[in-house]
Amino acid sequence: MSNPFLTAVNKYNLLENNDTVAVALSGGADSVSLLHMLYSVKQKYNLTLYAIHINHMIRGAEADRDEEFCRKYCEKLSVNLFVKRIDVPSIAKDEKISTELCGRNVRYKAFDELSKELGCKIATAHTLSDNAETFMINLIRGTSLNGLCAIPEKRDYIIRPLILCDRAYIESYCKANSLDFVTDSTNLTDDYTRNKIRHNVITELKKINPSFETSLKRLCDDAKNLAEYMDKQTAAAMSDCKREYGYSTQKICELDKIIRQNVIKKICLESTSCIPEHIHIELIENILAKGGSVDLFGNFRAVAKQGILRIEKTENNNTDEELLFSNIIDKEFIFNNIKYFVKEIKNTDITVENQIYLSDEEINAAVLRTRRQGDKIYFEERNLTKPLRKAMNEFKIPSELRDEIPLVAVNSNVKWCKGIKSVQTSYSAEKRKFIICEQGRIFCA
Repeated sequence: MSNPFLTAVNKYNLLENNDTVAVALSGGADSVSLLHMLYSVKQKYNLTLYAIHINHMIRGAEADRDEEFCRKYCEKLSVNLFVKRIDVPSIAKDEKISTELCGRNVRYKAFDELSKELGCKIATAHTLSDNAETFMINLIRGTSLNGLCAIPEKRDYIIRPLILCDRAYIESYCKANSLDFVTDSTNLTDDYTRNKIRHNVITELKKINPSFETSLKRLCDDAKNLAEYMDKQTAAAMSDCKREYGYSTQKICELDKIIRQNVIKKICLESTSCIPEHIHIELIENILAKGGSVDLFGNFRAVAKQGILRIEKTENNNTDEELLFSNIIDKEFIFNNIKYFVKEIKNTDITVENQIYLSDEEINAAVLRTRRQGDKIYFEERNLTKPLRKAMNEFKIPSELRDEIPLVAVNSNVKWCKGIKSVQTSYSAEKRKFIICEQGRIFCA
């Protein structure tokens, strides 16, 4: 008889010699079996085993019973157990989310903390049957390609060695090894979506095809391989489409539809930290060729103008804020919701982007701000002074961004402006050299 636990470990490379693994132990049949299976290969892989139990404080005495069961089971195997008691109902009420979602959030937060503390993998007891249920939930809610992948075999520090074991196998394993376990009474009702699918939908599908869960896993694996390929193609396409102030609308339009939509999704995610809905992607597609703007979620909108697509905040970001340049040298600072860093460069032979030369006198007088009427900028190589407005036209800085971008000026003389190539290119002994690095957008709640 094949061993789906060992098959998963080998097929998905879930264990390595000398691994430290903590099992997420609820006391149910799945997690009890998982700890027992890992214990059985402990010597083979020279594993250091732990367990972690989360008492969600939802089911009163029954939850305390589960906790006590886990303590005794771990004592029997001489496995160190970490127990966390977390008042999920109170947290869910405060955060205005379901207890089901809250429970998941606190579990994975605890897993993350323990993984960092011990430098270990966390093994969760998700099975082939759980994978099928998750697939159906995603399908019913309307999923993307990633949703068809269902439950991944591993992600970061999380591993799932039971992912090829169905519920029948777990039951027979417990019986064959005389393993006791506890039953969560909430799993017996149809109060939750997952239970409804487990008790009704999956049962009927298995009457049609007893190997339904295994067949579905093959589809999930194919979807995963396709998703990984699509991610690589999307990353390459984004790199090709990237421009200084956004992404080329022409390049995006030339992409195959599926890659085009993935690129738009990634652009939105990078700019807003939120995953766009399908309707938002379609709205953005509609403005690529002719230009225009569409409102998105929160305070964001997508703008296609002058051949460039970008995501921007809808409120006016114009600011009269001034920062003394002398106060931001070798420091991080935030300006118009973007983090920057000013660094002094001692090696004056190096030519870099966003460099600026200032004398000590200029440093004391210089400020970082946005543009103002009367600003002018001097180009050393051309021995030419231009109004800043005309320089911005020359360097094709989008008109709607011109009141937001930072510059360094002494009175009305602009020494540096984001998006305009270095004004001074030669070194002089009385000047000090700096670079201004953009470190990324800060997302506000």
